Amino acid sequence: MQTSDHLFVYGTLLTVAEHPMGTLLRRHAVFAGRGSIRARLYLIDDPDAPGQNSYPGALPSGNPADRVWGELYRLTDPAAVLPEFDDFEACSDRWAEPHEFLRRKVAVTMEGGSDREAITYLYTWDVSTAEHIPSGRFTTSAPEVR
Repeated sequence: MQTSDHLFVYGTLLTVAEHPMGTLLRRHAVFAGRGSIRARLYLIDDPDAPGQNSYPGALPSGNPADRVWGELYRLTDPAAVLPEFDDFEACSDRWAEPHEFLRRKVAVTMEGGSDREAITYLYTWDVSTAEHIPSGRFTTSAPEVR
């Protein structure tokens, strides 16, 4: 699986989400800034709890206008925390393939305009029934996310 010492997050790991896995991230990483990746953001209805739970999924896009916004972190010890994030994102060896998410390298455009390389978890399953989030901001679609 691809690796880097920078992780881009765009959903439940955002600071505002106050998710326990986001807390783990911030214990093992340094906030590097806000930015975006070229991708399309969708709200995915959890197949294990239809209608009861949803979460974001970003798919790569060839259209430069498609942006997903989030936060960039520098991991202080990637080898120590990436296995936990892989398991959370259902792409560790414990999960059957095809994995719903995969860890991939992406180019992050920072708010100031500079580019950084990072990894993020990209969605891989069908999105034909998912809700597209045109703003590319998960918090716009799910401000109550916790």
